[in-house]
Amino acid sequence: MDNRPLGPIVSKSTKGWFEQWGVSPRVHWPWPMGVEMRRESLVSDEIAADKMVVAAALTLLMISAVSVIVLLSTDEAGNPASGDWEWVDPITEVEDDNHSHTDLLAHRLATPNMQLIDYHNLNCDGEMFPPTDLDNTAGRPCDPEMKNMAPTPGDNSEVIIEGNFHEGCVIHGDGTGGCFAYVAAYNQFHILDISEPNDIRMLSTYYAEIARIIDVKVTDDNNWVLINHELTNSELDPIPNDDDANSGTNRLDVIYVGDKTSPIKVAEWNNPPAGFHNQDIHVYCDWDGITNPDEECSLFLFGADPYPEIVAGGLGYKGTQIFYVPLGFESWLPTQNDEQQNSSREILRWGGYTPDPDTTCGGTVFNHDNVISKHPITGQVLLYVAYWDAGLRIVDVSDPATIADPFGISWPQDDEVGRWLGCPSADDGWYGPDGGGHANMTANQWGGSSGAANGNGWIHYVVPYDHLICSGIWEGSAEPWPEQCGTGPSDATYGVNWRHYTLIAPEYGSNDNHTGFVRTIDTTDPTKPFLVSEWKLPGNGIRANGSAHGNHFIPNMYIYSPHNGDTGLDGHVYWTHYHGGAWVTDHGRIWDEIVWNTPDGTPAPELGWQAIASLAETHTMGYYLPSGPIWMDDPKGDLEYDMADCWASCMIPFNWGLQFDPRGFIVISEMVSGVYVVQMEEDYDPQNDFPPIWNAEAAVEE
Repeated sequence: MDNRPLGPIVSKSTKGWFEQWGVSPRVHWPWPMGVEMRRESLVSDEIAADKMVVAAALTLLMISAVSVIVLLSTDEAGNPASGDWEWVDPITEVEDDNHSHTDLLAHRLATPNMQLIDYHNLNCDGEMFPPTDLDNTAGRPCDPEMKNMAPTPGDNSEVIIEGNFHEGCVIHGDGTGGCFAYVAAYNQFHILDISEPNDIRMLSTYYAEIARIIDVKVTDDNNWVLINHELTNSELDPIPNDDDANSGTNRLDVIYVGDKTSPIKVAEWNNPPAGFHNQDIHVYCDWDGITNPDEECSLFLFGADPYPEIVAGGLGYKGTQIFYVPLGFESWLPTQNDEQQNSSREILRWGGYTPDPDTTCGGTVFNHDNVISKHPITGQVLLYVAYWDAGLRIVDVSDPATIADPFGISWPQDDEVGRWLGCPSADDGWYGPDGGGHANMTANQWGGSSGAANGNGWIHYVVPYDHLICSGIWEGSAEPWPEQCGTGPSDATYGVNWRHYTLIAPEYGSNDNHTGFVRTIDTTDPTKPFLVSEWKLPGNGIRANGSAHGNHFIPNMYIYSPHNGDTGLDGHVYWTHYHGGAWVTDHGRIWDEIVWNTPDGTPAPELGWQAIASLAETHTMGYYLPSGPIWMDDPKGDLEYDMADCWASCMIPFNWGLQFDPRGFIVISEMVSGVYVVQMEEDYDPQNDFPPIWNAEAAVEE
């Protein structure tokens, strides 16, 4: 047996062969393991690992026995295109004798351009739980020898990565630098060193004892982490000033991680009734509202608060809650004595933002997630917020208010610069019937249960690009560039072809008609966002009676709903779909493929959606279902997965989030089993060559 790690069977030079057969050259890696797959249904079979699914067009290729080839291409509607190849649909809505949602081996599915690079089950030291005497303000170091050798604690949620990836992940003398992943996991979060994507190492685990840690964020210097606790609580708002002031279950905690092996809590804020579902942070320097002359830069926290609060005799929706941290990071350093801590570690409620109810088409105002990003054209610091039926909201937070609103309601109500939802949300202007900031849906078509049935409304997650895109490249791409990209965004003729996009997606607990659209919104001008493309999970659904359905749908428990996503380079977008796996789509040529209804067919972004005759296609590039380490025959048994531990439906995979590593890797958080590092062939960079270090077990002797 050849135990060398398997690389790509088909080289880059083979793309022309694929093209002459009319097959997308985007996908042509073999999946380097025995995989149990189905064509019409996923059939669990003991001999399935010895079978191959190979496109007829590929029969001339020399490939390893036990490889699986899945060629993925889609038509204009996003459904698998016909041709001389096999489409293997990973989605099976109905459990029966042929398929179980908890069968790991039945879900070892991926398109052939996806390869598992490394895996970690997130066990710190061989134990399921930390020592009983562990201080809940400090984490514990992890034993690297226990990687993938111990039970899997499970309950993983959000993952965030940070680092100087293009500088070799070097850690500088002042402690900054390095490349790390931070994973929320119910009442824990984990820190992993991902400097080498094929040999990720768990450095420490922080155990909070209380509530659900849903989200985790980290500062650019890799020294400060924010975690949240979300659970309904009707207590009043205390302002904690030391380690022991608050044991509530609705907290926002600040963790110092300058020492990655020993994270320590340094500040906290209690936010009833339920805490935050998501948060982000931004540092402002030279801000006019500083409360202490020694404060050089000011730290602000932006929390997504989905619950209303009663204020001053009326109902005020807190929505996005904004906090100010006096004295900034220095006030939090764990070297301070108790007196210094008590005077410096407060977090002040500074204001809030909620959409005007008159601009929602009557839909539900529900703040789910928000993210801060600097617009690459305007330079504005913008808060992009997913507001359920109130759609995408874009708020200018470039200059924080200098006077606080202690009720957390009023700021920055007047700083909303743009919004997008499917229905016209005003009588005139950009959002009115004649404007371009909508898709001309009625209120029922867009929001509520009627809108959701068609894949609309319920916007759960938003992710903006941090750069501009033109014809499949970004500003950092090697030249020569396509002619239509000219000399760049400032080109007098071709600058219009450099576009900024923001991605939004819904979340449905159940939906008997649809999984929901991942929508691409053009935000090149943040004041005039408009729809340019839509994508849904490709393929057709199957009802319990065996009848076909035109869409994949969500029978219960969020099973195939979109969840969290991230953007990459060249227009690539990565999105988790709970039990449906992690999917990659290509948005890089959207601007080229829009059909405009202008007299000469030229783009008219100033008219927005109203000038588009046909939306562009979002191209499907591939998928990967995290379902246990592929070098183990029985990962559930070997790693002691507890299927009852999963958040919603006790299925595997059940993906929460992912992040794109700019060196060309996808870091996926699967809720039951751990963290996966996956590489799509199209993201491969020879300067960052990290092949799997484990031996492939699928190769067989000739």
